[in-house]
Amino acid sequence: MKDQQFASDITELYSFAQKEPERLNARLNLKLHDCSRDEMWVEFLFESGEWCLNPYGGVHGGAICSMIDTAMGFSCAAYSGKYVSTTDLSVSYLKPMMGKCYIIHVDLTQAGSRMIRCMAKVSDAESGVLCATGMGSFITSGDRPKGVRV
Repeated sequence: MKDQQFASDITELYSFAQKEPERLNARLNLKLHDCSRDEMWVEFLFESGEWCLNPYGGVHGGAICSMIDTAMGFSCAAYSGKYVSTTDLSVSYLKPMMGKCYIIHVDLTQAGSRMIRCMAKVSDAESGVLCATGMGSFITSGDRPKGVRV
């Protein structure tokens, strides 16, 4: 892990999401893979399961959009130390996601005092094939005290 303190901040946020197992953030079950606060990026792993598949056996587009939004949101909240809300989100589906494990790489491209902008790339962990990309903006809304769920 490149940045232990940043990783700890992200892990703390995600541990609160896991306390509500039926909610989408917990259901996605993203796992922190690596991160760097100084370089402003975070990587998560996503393992597909039966619950997120479309009728053709690939990951459903709604699940892909949700994983991108959630990965970017957790990255923004951990980076800023504030609550964040999605203000806009754009997803491009490039290849069918028929594999089992994916890497979501989030770049925080601009972080101001009220708005954070991100880009995400979703790649198949086994083949490295780029499957989807996303861009989003998040507005901050007050300090998030340590130990308070998101």
